[in-house]
This record gives sequence, C-alpha cells and structure tokens, in this order.
Amino acid sequence: MKHAKQFALAALLLATGACTSTGYNISGNVDGLDAEYVYLIRYDGQINVLDSAKVSDGHFAFKKGAVEEPQVVYLSTDKEQPFARFFLENGTITFEGDVINNNGLIVAGTHANDEMQAFNTWAADFSDAYNITESPADRERMLDQYKKSMEEKVAQNRDNIFGMVLFLENADAFYTPQEILDGIAAFPTEWQQRPEMEQLRLAAEGRLRVSEGQPYTEISAPNADGEVVTLKSVVEDQKNKYVLVDFWASWCGPCMGEIPYLTADYAKYHKKGFEIYGVSFDSQRENWLNAIKEHKMEWIQVSDLSGFQCPAGEAYVVQSIPSNFLIRTSDGKIVATQLRGEALGEKLEELLGE
Repeated sequence: MKHAKQFALAALLLATGACTSTGYNISGNVDGLDAEYVYLIRYDGQINVLDSAKVSDGHFAFKKGAVEEPQVVYLSTDKEQPFARFFLENGTITFEGDVINNNGLIVAGTHANDEMQAFNTWAADFSDAYNITESPADRERMLDQYKKSMEEKVAQNRDNIFGMVLFLENADAFYTPQEILDGIAAFPTEWQQRPEMEQLRLAAEGRLRVSEGQPYTEISAPNADGEVVTLKSVVEDQKNKYVLVDFWASWCGPCMGEIPYLTADYAKYHKKGFEIYGVSFDSQRENWLNAIKEHKMEWIQVSDLSGFQCPAGEAYVVQSIPSNFLIRTSDGKIVATQLRGEALGEKLEELLGE
C-alpha cells in the first residue's frame, strides 16, 4: 500500500513543457464543477491564490498570463482543497472530463501536461494491478518494472520540469543517498539549481553522512537528571562494542511497538557489549519519563524536549520515527541503519552471538 500511494502521488505531480514568449492560456470544460469560481493556487509554505475564473456550466477560463519558469500549481473551488494539480507554463493548457470520476479529468495542451497525462494513465493502471497482487515475488517484479519505466521517462526529460519532478517524487523510494546525488548531477545545471533539487541534494548529503560505513556524528542531550550525556562518552566506553542510537517518542505508536524488541535485545546482548542511546522527540517531560518507567526502558535516555526540532535528530537527518543507527565502537563507524522488529536481534546475533 505504501508503494501504491507513492505511485499515485508521483503521478499527480508530474508535468513539464517548453516555455514560449506568448504566455499561457488556461481553460476548462469540466463536468461536476459545482462552484461559482475556480482558483489557480500555488503553495509557498502557505496558500497563494494566483488568479480566479468564473465558472459557467462547467466552463472556465483564466485571463492570459506569463511565467518565467514552469511551476507546480493547483485548481481549487475553495482556495484550499485542489481538484487538479499540474504545471503552469507558457502555452495553452486545457482541462476536460469530470471531477466526480477520480481518473476522469484530463489535462492537455503543452508538452508538460501531455507527458503528465500519459504517465498518470499508466501509473493509475499500474497501481490498480499492484494493489491486487498478493505474491511478494510478483510485487517485487512490478516494482522493478515501475522503476525501469520511471527511469526511462526521467532520462528522456532531464531538460524539463517533467523529468525533474518525476525524479524528485521517486528518489527516496528507490535510490540510496549517493544514487540521488548522482542522479541530480545528470541534470543540466539550470535544473540542478532549482530550489527543489537543491533541497533534495542537501537532504541526500545529510543522509549520506549518516549512512552505513560512515563515521558516527557526535550528539548530546540531557538525561532525566538534567545531566548532559554525549554520544561520544557512550561510544568510547570500553564496555561497549556496539551502540544503537534510537530516535523515538512516547506519542509515536510505531516507536512504542519497537520497545518489546529493544527490551528483549538489550536483556540478551547488553552484557556482551550492546548499549542503546535513546533520543526522545517528546516535548512533555512527564510523558517522556512515564513511558520510560512504564515500559522498563533501562538503557540510556536523553531528550531536550524540543520535539522534531531536536538538534540530535537534525544531526542524523531524522525525518520520521522510529529511526535508528547502529555504531561499531572499535572504529566509530555506522554498520547498519533502520533495524526494525526482529532485524535488530538478527544483526546483534551476527555481531555478538556465540
């Protein structure tokens, strides 16, 4: 289901096209558009209404305008919830179909939106087939097929926004940090310098810095007694052979679901040199301490009670929790990341088992 959602999201975002000096014209003939106005909006950290057009029996047309470079925009009837997502670029852009049928709205006119529509249609069919497939082997084969098709489209469109956005929307799902950086470098300079690509590059560089094989990054935070505990002090403790940096929070259901595994692994391997350096993303001290006590989390626990603004989390580029990094103390290298469920115990058995 996670991959299917990614496919759908990617399909909705894709578009591109060549700019012309004549500006853009946007019009539509859309069934089910039960509203007085339709709004052209862009998200810039907040909703920005660019223009509005009166709707008459499903017909609408925006006044002619021009953009310096293609951009992601939306159509909405309430300035908040969009019913269409496309690329605004100079040229003629049309909408046909209906807003009642999820796949009934067709955008066309520029190369950007033609490419988007073609990929949307293919991705929708692909998602339907993926969702009804139960065989793990068949699903894996389908993922390979999707990746291959996506990569072909990116390669064909590296000189326009379609290729850029398709790459952006699939990068985290299919590529390692180094592969993301290599993929960005394959785009022309002007596209590499787009803010969206720069943001992805910085994120990939951060994840690469804390990936397997890299030296650990020093962090520190206060424990329950207010004493600052550095990760370095734990890694350099001669009793410890492996240290798991575990990011969690008491309000995080999946995090609490990991606690039984951590507890069992800690009981089994602590005396053999396994330690946990738990970093909580809690903002309420009482909730943090109650969770530690209730679940008998006997390992090292620290938190500056700043939630996702936690400096330790930023240092390890933590975008979601639970998240963890296993460090080998002999050389300070990260040997594994994101060991969930039984995977941590299996790795510790490999490293510390008899």
